[in-house]
Amino acid sequence: MLSHRKISGASSLPPPPGPAGNPLLGNLVYVIGPLRNNPHRGLASLAETYGPILSLRLGLTRTLLVVSSATAAHEALSKNDGALAARLVPDNVCALSYGTTSMVFLPSSNQLWKQLRVVIGAGFSSARGLDVIRPILLRSCSGKPVNIREVVNGTVLNIISNVLFSEDVVDLSVQGTQMFKGLIVPVLEEWSKPSVCDAFPSFAPLEHFLGSRHRISTHLAKLYKFFDQGIIERRLASSKNHNDLLDVLLSRASDTSTVTVQWAMAQLLRHPEKMKKVTAELATQLGSSDFVMESDLNKLPYLQAVVKETLRLHPAVPLIPREVIADDVSLGGFDVPNGTGVVVNLWAIGRDKNRFLAGQKAHTVLGKLDFVYRPFGAGRRVCPGMEYTARSVPLLLASVLHKVEWRLPDGMAPEDMDHSDRYGTVLNLATPLRAVPVSPV
Repeated sequence: MLSHRKISGASSLPPPPGPAGNPLLGNLVYVIGPLRNNPHRGLASLAETYGPILSLRLGLTRTLLVVSSATAAHEALSKNDGALAARLVPDNVCALSYGTTSMVFLPSSNQLWKQLRVVIGAGFSSARGLDVIRPILLRSCSGKPVNIREVVNGTVLNIISNVLFSEDVVDLSVQGTQMFKGLIVPVLEEWSKPSVCDAFPSFAPLEHFLGSRHRISTHLAKLYKFFDQGIIERRLASSKNHNDLLDVLLSRASDTSTVTVQWAMAQLLRHPEKMKKVTAELATQLGSSDFVMESDLNKLPYLQAVVKETLRLHPAVPLIPREVIADDVSLGGFDVPNGTGVVVNLWAIGRDKNRFLAGQKAHTVLGKLDFVYRPFGAGRRVCPGMEYTARSVPLLLASVLHKVEWRLPDGMAPEDMDHSDRYGTVLNLATPLRAVPVSPV
């Protein structure tokens, strides 16, 4: 997950503290140990020992700085925005040269990156596609357990696909894995795995032929074929002007919205008194209306507070990776050489007890305008889907809850729910959330 930039330069400032490492492997023992499956938790634990800015060495030359406080994150992402405007490029996204053409990994100085940001900003700031939320009508499944992630994810993928190329990629009437999801899931799973090449670049040729790069190339080729032959060729044969974003695919935008709605539902099912407040607000404000419109959201402050509290506790992307691309950079009084990788732990910042007091009401905390936990990052590389997510997630959640009573399956008690998480391309529930919709409320 680290770049291959050579670290150079000298400074009178001290280096950040960190655990002692092996002369050859550095701190790789942490990467293959406690950080492998739950890096957001492992890094937060290290921060309790070494402080909000700590340093890890991976291999002989790779240095990774971990930021775990709001103050340090503000210094890194806002005050030093230009110096940290590059993304760390993991080896496994180099398959089929994806990292050199993707907006996620291109440097902010790249002209293509700038063009894509403009196009995406224009497309996702419009209302186009959000009407697809209307088909989340779970009343047809009344009394039967449903996989909430599967239902919501299908809808979100269709929202994005309608923004991008004016058609659905998921049939919402069919349950289970479908073609598009079957193509994209293996790519996302491979991208979430660490690569030994990030610590030892000399292993890259082996990875190219036998490792994750080879597997990702195979999966990406199938995905590209789906778009080339299934959508692009059909579009070229049509004379209709769709005025959409055909050449952009934001797979993480779908996962971000889906996982946030799923975590919100998990928290509400775990706290039935909060669920009653949300559904009562929906009933009062929407009355007999069957559908939730985007214009209704400003009448739902409690639901909005639930969404923001969910983003604080369960940021979809808990770790923000950056790379220092300038000399004479410091964070928290520590020297940060050019080429250093910097990871901001949003998960740890959102759970900082010094900022978010236990027992304080979610809607009180989230009524403030400073939004210090920054679930979408900050600076020029702030999440391009921020506005889209801020609009779509409350609408999705409201649509799932409106006029539907939710119960846990098989008589499960709220305290028996599994709320453990699983780190991947997004921070998901370790156990898929299943619940029973019962209507009418």
